[in-house]
Amino acid sequence: MNEVDRTSIHEAMEQQSISISKAGIVTTLQARCSVIAAANPIRGRYDSGKPFNQNVDLTEPILSRFDVLCVVRDRVDVVMDERLAQHVVASHMRSHPLATKEDRETNQVAQDGEVLDQD
Repeated sequence: MNEVDRTSIHEAMEQQSISISKAGIVTTLQARCSVIAAANPIRGRYDSGKPFNQNVDLTEPILSRFDVLCVVRDRVDVVMDERLAQHVVASHMRSHPLATKEDRETNQVAQDGEVLDQD
């Protein structure tokens, strides 16, 4: 997140206002809302040896404005990832409006109701 965005979100979350300067009009608007945010880890992998703020490169003042912080991690499993990808592609192919009967009958990956284990 660049410094301008960081300053803007901090103002909105701390002071519950947003300053706007457009087309010669300068004003401050009330910003009473809930904020839900998501961030990818730096370099694409979460390092559990580092604190949360170093993994997502957000400052403590911004992070302290959130009531709840959750880490959702995807453990690499090549076999399960391949099965899941095949299931998603097959599902889209079967439900596509231009799918033929042959398309619907092929690629029957996990169509028997099998639940893909996420552990």
